[in-house]
Amino acid sequence: MERVSQSQIYMLFSHFLFTTTLGFFASTLVKHGRYTAWLSLLLGSAIGIVITYFAYKLAIKRPTQFLGSYGKEILGKWLHYPLIIMMIFSFMFAAASVLRQLQDFMIEVYLPATPGWAVSAMFGICLAYAVRSGVGTIFRSSQGIFFLSVAGVLIVPFFVHKEINYHMAIAMFNHFEMKGIWNGTYMVTALYAEMTFITFLFPYFTSQNKTMRSLIWAVITSVIIVLTNLISIILVFGPDLTANLQYPQLELIRYIRAAATLENLDPVLIAIWLSSLFIKISLFLYIAIICVTHTFSLKDHKPFSLFMTVIVVGLSLYMVRSKPEFDELYRHGEFTFLLLVDLIPIVYFVVDQIRSSRVKQG
Repeated sequence: MERVSQSQIYMLFSHFLFTTTLGFFASTLVKHGRYTAWLSLLLGSAIGIVITYFAYKLAIKRPTQFLGSYGKEILGKWLHYPLIIMMIFSFMFAAASVLRQLQDFMIEVYLPATPGWAVSAMFGICLAYAVRSGVGTIFRSSQGIFFLSVAGVLIVPFFVHKEINYHMAIAMFNHFEMKGIWNGTYMVTALYAEMTFITFLFPYFTSQNKTMRSLIWAVITSVIIVLTNLISIILVFGPDLTANLQYPQLELIRYIRAAATLENLDPVLIAIWLSSLFIKISLFLYIAIICVTHTFSLKDHKPFSLFMTVIVVGLSLYMVRSKPEFDELYRHGEFTFLLLVDLIPIVYFVVDQIRSSRVKQG
């Protein structure tokens, strides 16, 4: 069995959390929270790690087993299988969603007039190979670009500091809209609570009792990265313009004009960011595949790699017809669906605790 170190867990989950939050949902977060989007981020990430803690407590009770294998012992087959199928669909849908966002970004910014199927097929080939290679390859890939990725994102606010309107900063502490803060918190919670899928990866981890510490540091790192850039975006563009920008982070990168050598920095940073997105898609797809193999007691995930990759690529192409439809999908139920799936491991944990207490009393 492949093994994943705690440092690799920290690096991958740091990537996992800040890539899409900053790249695709910054404008949505600002649209909800406006000047207090930072508060939604802090509250949502805190709630997300609390939800993940219950998944960790479930996994640590059976550190050598996967949830897909032992879940039926807790809930029974008739409830376990529908919940697992729901989670498999959720992971595949999440992979397809990020792939569709990646496809739309590439076509809009770098490959105009290129058919969407061509871009998705290109990434699909790479995805199938990455997933077939196994969990170790995915985590090592994240480890390989971690420092470049983090450094590349953190230097952006430093180079645009002359464009920042510091007088707007006071509004972050005296403009509170409770409805907007709640909506933003709800969205961030759904994104950060996705870490509950550790129950399907736990046997791969080394030093398993330190896993929660690694995840907490990953959350802290991602929050720092998102906050520094999110605050810079708001103070440069203002909340109204930011809420209507398609890719606020990309626009912030394009503000860099520190020197001739840095004028074309955005392709380098974007390339690193795209690699992080690719790793996130691979992880979602891999978890969906091992859910199938463990639930149905199959020995190898590799035969499913190509088949399920094709499904994800097809889903990414046909889930919506346009970017506005995609945004509409997330505004009307997608985050609720994600959060419901994130809470499923808590159901297993609560029932397992009740069963254990009854056994002790008996």
